Amino acid sequence: MTVKTEPQLWIDLVVPPAELRLDPTLTCGQAFRWKLTGPNEYTCAIFGHVVDLKQTPTTVLYRSLGTHCSDRYSDNGTHDIEASLRDYFQLGICLEDLCDQWVQVDPSFAQLRSAQVGVRMLRQPVTENLLTFIASSNNNIKRITMLVDRLCQKFGHPIDTTKGTFHTFPTIQELAQCADLESTFKDLGFGYRAKYYATTVRSLTDTHQCPESYLLGLRMRTLAEARVELLKLSGVGPKVADCVCLMSLDKHDAVPVDTHIWQIAQRRYVARLRSGSDTMLESGGIVVPEDKRELVQGLVRQLSAGAKAPSTKSYEAAQQLIIALFGQYAGWAQGMLFSGDLDKAESSRLPNQPQKKR
Repeated sequence: MTVKTEPQLWIDLVVPPAELRLDPTLTCGQAFRWKLTGPNEYTCAIFGHVVDLKQTPTTVLYRSLGTHCSDRYSDNGTHDIEASLRDYFQLGICLEDLCDQWVQVDPSFAQLRSAQVGVRMLRQPVTENLLTFIASSNNNIKRITMLVDRLCQKFGHPIDTTKGTFHTFPTIQELAQCADLESTFKDLGFGYRAKYYATTVRSLTDTHQCPESYLLGLRMRTLAEARVELLKLSGVGPKVADCVCLMSLDKHDAVPVDTHIWQIAQRRYVARLRSGSDTMLESGGIVVPEDKRELVQGLVRQLSAGAKAPSTKSYEAAQQLIIALFGQYAGWAQGMLFSGDLDKAESSRLPNQPQKKR
């Protein structure tokens, strides 16, 4: 059931730009459903509402444009939009404090911090995060967004608003009701990934009475345990598993490594830490914790071959290097590094060049 309502008044989330900027946080390849619907305004059907966000010079405002009446949105408190947004943006974590810590490790991070101010990691609904990132392999942000739109329009619930119609993200059970999910996903343009979706949905519904509860329960598992569970699903490789762990499952030290992060690690850190001498570990201004120096030396030696793309072993080495340098919230540091690399690539891209892949 859909209820069309008039927009609520704007409410202040009381968060400064140093802690949250909607652009680039919502546009850097974490989430793919927020639409730019006005000057500095982003809109999405989430938490059972169509939520409208507005960036101002001093804060972020929010309001509801419409509501979808469903028990699955009322049973878990997600009708409280402000609480849901604070959880979604993880506003209990001070980004400024994290940046202060990262600059102590790598003084050149100060420049990145200035350019990428307010870029936060999201705490997304796990089902949405998992299913959107299955579409991310060898794909770019624009096309992923298009495919996710089609998925929601086909299987989600519409909510009519003054800004148009928005669709909720479907549950695993709603997808499972489709008689031929693979063919349907192919028709939507997912190509070879259609089989991944059909297999994953079938696996989750065959194995778990409530797939959403099972996936949400991975927040209580360790990073290693959560990765093992996710890697059992079709279409989920190490990078997708780490993205879900970082962006939905509270594993702040999960570091997804793609070609871009691999190249960043090579460019920013491996070259500056190539020497195996303890006295040279701080060359280039990088300060390696005393208890991590031997580990960092070994990782740098593994990564010094300079391959263009990470192998399985070097993927893990690049992960561990970033974790060793940036600690408990290394995944957040990776997010800022990725956003900076994305901006650099977009600013230098010629008009007809393909968009950066996630």
